[in-house]
Amino acid sequence: MSASQTPVQAQQIQAAYQQAVRLQNAGQIQQAAQIYTAILKQRELAEPCFQMGRIAARAGRKPEAATWFRRALKLKPRQIEIWAALIEVLTGRDKAEAVAEARRLGVILSEKTTTTIQKALAEVRAGCGAKAEKLFLQAIKDAADPVAVWEAWSRGLYESHHVDAALAVIGKGLAAQPGEARLLVMRASMLETSGRLDAAEADLRAVLDTKPYHPRAWLALMRLRRQAPGAPEVDTLERRVAEAGSDPEAVRHMSFALAKALEDQGRDDEVFRHLDRANSMTRKRFPWGFDEDHGFLRDAIAAWTPREDGHAGSAPIFVTGLPRSGTTLVETILAAHPQIAAGGEAGLLSPILHPAVRDWFTARTPFDAAAIGRTYVEGMTAKLGDDAQGRRITDKSISTYAALGYTRDVLPDAKFVVLERDRRDVGLSIYKNLFRDGTHRYANDLTDIARQIRLFDAAIAAWRARMPEAIHVLDYDALTADPEPHVRALLEFCGLSWDPACLAPERTDRKVMTLSSVQVRQPINRGSVGAWRRFEGSLTPLIEALETTRYSFG
Repeated sequence: MSASQTPVQAQQIQAAYQQAVRLQNAGQIQQAAQIYTAILKQRELAEPCFQMGRIAARAGRKPEAATWFRRALKLKPRQIEIWAALIEVLTGRDKAEAVAEARRLGVILSEKTTTTIQKALAEVRAGCGAKAEKLFLQAIKDAADPVAVWEAWSRGLYESHHVDAALAVIGKGLAAQPGEARLLVMRASMLETSGRLDAAEADLRAVLDTKPYHPRAWLALMRLRRQAPGAPEVDTLERRVAEAGSDPEAVRHMSFALAKALEDQGRDDEVFRHLDRANSMTRKRFPWGFDEDHGFLRDAIAAWTPREDGHAGSAPIFVTGLPRSGTTLVETILAAHPQIAAGGEAGLLSPILHPAVRDWFTARTPFDAAAIGRTYVEGMTAKLGDDAQGRRITDKSISTYAALGYTRDVLPDAKFVVLERDRRDVGLSIYKNLFRDGTHRYANDLTDIARQIRLFDAAIAAWRARMPEAIHVLDYDALTADPEPHVRALLEFCGLSWDPACLAPERTDRKVMTLSSVQVRQPINRGSVGAWRRFEGSLTPLIEALETTRYSFG
């Protein structure tokens, strides 16, 4: 089975897409196309369709490119970048009809503008900021909808990990288009990842002043702060949820937001009514494929034998665990050390390693361990830029746990830190958070969450039995109760000298692009330990399933 035939697991889709884009930008077109194809077998998404169109267009296959772009537009009919790319590959009457079709949807484009945007985005991906700026400014001047061009520019920079540059572009856009909600929401998200919570809150409130039912603005606002009893915005949010019944997406997002706010206020008996509604709506849209996840773990572990031909000389530290188990905190502790560069949820390894693993256990197709390891290290070095110079890197991609042995094969000097946390606290935290659409599909049903937890437990038990010296298990509850001895043991395992800065991770200035971006700005604390007890009755399906569900991978 080839990589193009290998389905990407749902929770890996975003990471796989980002890796494919990097491969595409590096000229590794075939490998990128294989990953896009694997993603599309799992879920129909506009982004990989768009990239497949770009690949076809660059190869001169314009009819094929147009087909891909139209497929993408079915999913995102008002995305200016996709319309721009489509119009660029059309000619004559087809082009004129596409321009008219876009205009009917409110996307006003000219051939000149679309071509300029495409050239500008290519310069962003190539790292040519000055050339990109010149082209984008010309597109803004020519565009009937300049806000869409500002969005495209800032999004391109952000996806290329130039967060500060993206923020600067949004600032220029808002100077030209004061109060524009699309730009404010985008900027608030970027500010939150950088720890600038006051500024993010100001942007979100500005959006809600003019768009009082904006679902993502409400969810982001409630996540930013603990809501005090009697907070007027919570009363307002309750009214908005009741009034938004005809808009399911608004209800879904605002119900997650309201559940969080009610928990903050201690109104525990009201929380799960909103959580259950929001999760039920999400589960219907994104059902979980348990058999696929179970089968991958079972077969990958059974087929693994140690190898000694990987890419030596690089010693990354992989921090893995269940979502909401403390991986972000631990990576931030490590990032406080001067010898560490934090890679976050990089998602660079699984898109190239997991297809090779699947080919190995299905057909015993050999893979080049050193080449995979080298590709990963090169990708991480490019991602982190100057931060990686002379430092070891961390990677907290959740999916690492599924192929720990194979990861060690391709990176024999790697270290693995696995987070343990009370499974009831983990389950509650998973259930009450809205993840990126299409990822962590088990997260919307309490019994499914328990099954995923036990899959993880079985996988970690199997890997620990096979390579105990490479894995350090860190208990979240023990860490937060008495940080210093556990931080010392962590650093010793990783081969790092003691540094007291690691006891104050909240003082680091790293950008955190996960749901824990607010929590890690606080000192190490036990605020969420034992939180499940407040909702024990509502969590009965989770607790019972945890007690009765067990898996084993030998």
